[in-house]
Amino acid sequence: MKTAQPLQKILIISLSGIGDAVMFSPALHLLRQTYPDAAIDLLCMFKGVEDIFKRNEDINAIFRWDFLKASPFASLKFVLSLRGQYDASISTYPANRWEYNMINAFVGAPKRLAHDYNHCNISSLSLLNTHRVQEDDKLHNVEENVRLVELLG
Repeated sequence: MKTAQPLQKILIISLSGIGDAVMFSPALHLLRQTYPDAAIDLLCMFKGVEDIFKRNEDINAIFRWDFLKASPFASLKFVLSLRGQYDASISTYPANRWEYNMINAFVGAPKRLAHDYNHCNISSLSLLNTHRVQEDDKLHNVEENVRLVELLG
């Protein structure tokens, strides 16, 4: 993969469970190889996901926020505290929920990456993302995440 335009700060939004987070690991490593000097941070919702990535050398910082237990107002305030800090944000696959796309939009990175899903695409508000790749049912989740990261470079 050729070197892309330098990005200084990238936020990975991985709000699903441990299994889906692990499926992003190869794409994360590829992202680090492509952007070795970038700060790559992770936003997650579950402690298990935080535990998996806290010793991962490809991650600079982890933000864990329990969107299920926190009030909507507190969650919005938290997400807005991240606003304007990132050059790109990536919503890991699968994330076919309108809430995840709203969070990505509220973070406000100029490049917001996610998937266009084959089902419920309009209701999931994927149009809030600036760079999208069409979901391919024939691909493994790992491959879907790699395709997503390749949108940056």
